[in-house]
This record gives sequence, structure tokens and C-alpha cells, in this order.
Amino acid sequence: MTIALIEALTFGLAHLRDAAAEAGHRLCLLTGNRAVYAYELDRLGPDDLTVIDVDTTDVAACAAVLDRIPDLAGLVNSTDTWMLPGAELAERFGLATLGLDTARTLRDKAEVRDLLHRAGLSRSGAIRVEPTAEAVSAAVAAIGCPVIVKDSAGTSSRSVWLIRDDAERDRAVRQVADATLMGAHLVAEPYFPGPVYSAETVTGEGRTRLLGVGVHIHTPEPVRREEAVAFPVAFPAEEFAHLETWIGKVLDAVGFPSGIAHTEFARTPDGPEVVEVNGRIAGAVIGEMMCRSLGTNVYRAVIDAALGLRPRLLDVPLSPGPGYGMTFLHPPAPGRLAGWRGSERLGLFPGQPEFYPTARIGDRIVHLADQRGCTALVLAEGATAELGLYHSLAAAGTVTHDMRPLD
Repeated sequence: MTIALIEALTFGLAHLRDAAAEAGHRLCLLTGNRAVYAYELDRLGPDDLTVIDVDTTDVAACAAVLDRIPDLAGLVNSTDTWMLPGAELAERFGLATLGLDTARTLRDKAEVRDLLHRAGLSRSGAIRVEPTAEAVSAAVAAIGCPVIVKDSAGTSSRSVWLIRDDAERDRAVRQVADATLMGAHLVAEPYFPGPVYSAETVTGEGRTRLLGVGVHIHTPEPVRREEAVAFPVAFPAEEFAHLETWIGKVLDAVGFPSGIAHTEFARTPDGPEVVEVNGRIAGAVIGEMMCRSLGTNVYRAVIDAALGLRPRLLDVPLSPGPGYGMTFLHPPAPGRLAGWRGSERLGLFPGQPEFYPTARIGDRIVHLADQRGCTALVLAEGATAELGLYHSLAAAGTVTHDMRPLD
């Protein structure tokens, strides 16, 4: 039997391969750009998975490919961008899915905020905003600074503006006019100050289990580009139990039925406030960090959900082991990537640092304010998440970019 993927996250294919094989299935990746997965595909053999090149933005073309798979058993949809077409295709082929209604909800940040507000899980609703200077200015005036304005279906921190004063409002309204949006509108909502964490969870049969919490380190305001992640953060037992109850209510409010979810939240003085809910496993190498720290392949829950099964991860005994830190590498200025210098020195640092490229030699790197500018990740281990983070930051500091001028 075959489990198909409509695109995937950059890392994690090997773990998905292992989980699928354990369940007696083979993977088939549908992709419009297999180069995105070069790091993983270089480490997988031809018998590990089938790769089919197809325009994955064309639902009809994807359906035609899936129709030619005689033993299709499930469809994995692990990305935000392809969540809606993935849910549509799963329903068309009678496969397990989180559902079109839930997919539409999760791809609309205003709807998520409003649902949480109505459920008493957020202090504020959201305002849907047309991408015009007048509409953005009116929304900022209605909410009051500080306010966040963002793409209703954005990913990777793209098209997000933190507005704290008139100057930042004026800059945002100038930039909004030229922004390429993934959603139908912008969303304006209060900015909830506090460190940003992520709840990594598994859900099934009405129960949500908190597997662990990651902390996300950002650049100073107002850009707030993600710089590093550490997992699993140590919380007092009482607060961890409270977070588990709270995140269960959050996922129930947005209709998330089964599988792995990655929910970012701000830990404010008045309690947690959701930043965004992602109905998928975490990106970058957070999934790798979870597997290593928890001592189990958490991608089994992704496969179980795709097959319509109760995730076994709900019941697996977990005893978190080492902690891990991950640092994003961004070049100091735009250019064409010619390589990295210093990655050969990573072995001199503690924590067994590892280098994960996310860009290829020759790529144009121009978007430095969000995750599109990331060229590589450095992963390191420590006895705790804190030590893993320090090891990762120290090792990443030895790597510099070799950039060439843009054409």
C-alpha cells in the first residue's frame, strides 16, 4: 500500500519513511520542486520512496497522479501552503483528513483568533483588513498600538508588521501595497508581548497530549525574525499540566481532530496567548529534535492520522532525554549564495553540532527579514534544552556566508 505526500517539510522524509514502513506502507512524494528536499533525498535510496514531479498547485494534476496509484491508503499533508488542496484531495479519494472546514479555519488567522476569543481562550478578536493604506490605518486606530498586521494565510513570518507608533504604521501602509499575500485579506489584532513558545502535541479521539514545549528566539522588535529554537523547555509540573489542558481546549475550539499540531503562543503576564495554530508537525529540524529527545519516532503519529488510526503516540511512555538547540543562519546582506565558511569547524564545539543546509549554492538570497533568508541550520545537543541552545548558538557563530553580488 502507498501513502502519498503533497509536498512536505524540508526535513523529516527519512522519519516518515521509517514510520510508513513500520505500518507496512511505502511513501510517494508529489512535488513541484524536488530540489527543496535535496538534503534528505541525497540520504535516501531509490527504494525508500517514489518521487513524482507534478505541479502541486494544480489540484487536477495532483488528482490525476493519485488516480494512477492503485493501492493509495493515505495522504500526508504536512505543510500550511498545501493544507487546503491536500484536504480537498483526501476527501475526493475517500482518505482520512482533518476536513475541509478545519483546513479553511486553520488557513485563516482571523477566524482562528475569533474562535478562540468566543471560546474565552483569547482576550481579543481580530479585524479583517483590506490591503490598503486607509484600511490598515483604520484598523490600527481601532485596536490601538501595539498591534500586529499580518497576512491572513501567511507562512514563514512573511508579510507581518508590528506597529507600535505612527512611524511604524506609516512604514507598514507603504509596504502593504507591494506585499504578495497568500490569504484573501490582512488580519489586525493586538500584539501580546512575551517570549514565544510552541506547544508540540498529538491529538486523537478527543484527547490532546502535550509532548513538549519549544522556545523560539527572535530578533529585536519590530522585525521579529526567528533566530533559534530549543526543545524541550523545562516548565514547573503545575504549569505544564495547565498548558496541556489549555492547548487541548485551543485545538478543540478550532476543530483539530487528529494528529500532530504545532501551536505557537506568547507567554504573557496574563497567561498564554496563541500566535498561530498549525495543523502539522513543526518545521525546520524541530521534528528531529523531538524524535531524539523523546526517544521515539513522533512521525508515526503523522502516518497514523493519514491512515485514520488512533495515534499510538498518545500512549507511548515518554521520558525526555537530552535537550536540543537549533540556530538559523542568515547572511548579513542580500546576494547569491556561494557557500559557507567554517562549517568544517563545527566538530570543535560541544554538543555534537550538525549542519543542515536549507539553500543551495547559486540561490538568490534577498528576503532577510523572514525565514526565506535562512540558508542553513545548526543543531546541537545538551543535557537540557538550555545547554543545547547555547551549544548551537556557539557553533553557529563559527559559520559565515560566502556571498556573491546579485546579477
